[in-house]
Amino acid sequence: MFKLTQENIRQLDDAGFKWILATPTRRAFDERYAELMNFKEKFGHCNVQQTKSGGYQSLGKWCNHLRTSYKKDQKREPPNIKLTEEMIQQLEDAGFKLSVSTYRTFDEWYAELMKYKKDVGHCDVPRTKSGEYMSLGRWCGKLRVSYKKIQNQETLNMKLTEEMIQQLEDAGFRWSLVL
Repeated sequence: MFKLTQENIRQLDDAGFKWILATPTRRAFDERYAELMNFKEKFGHCNVQQTKSGGYQSLGKWCNHLRTSYKKDQKREPPNIKLTEEMIQQLEDAGFKLSVSTYRTFDEWYAELMKYKKDVGHCDVPRTKSGEYMSLGRWCGKLRVSYKKIQNQETLNMKLTEEMIQQLEDAGFRWSLVL
């Protein structure tokens, strides 16, 4: 071939020359990552669900593939998608959780409820079998059941302190939805 001098290298660097071209995997990752960032901008989180409604089923599947691949890589099994350390860091910096537990704290749910209230103007999240707010609706339903059990002095399904109750009431949460 030919030999590059330090001056040649500096000139190419100054011109923005890319020494390593993006692989097809990296290009695909960057495209999907951009979709994920658009989702985050719209909804305030990276927790994309794989439901058929809402228009994000494909992105939700990709997110699940990322998590499965990450889990396989941690177990030293061949992943479906090879994630570089740079990709992993990029996802984590964006708030994407590669390891997802179904357990969320009260504060995490409350933040999602406040996002919902900001979007629709109230805290009356309906329980639905599908859709963007399906999980939040379930959580609100569990809150209402637990509150009713407190009123009847029964054993609770979930921890619900006086402080939590006050915080929810201050936000406009209703313990009974009569529709």
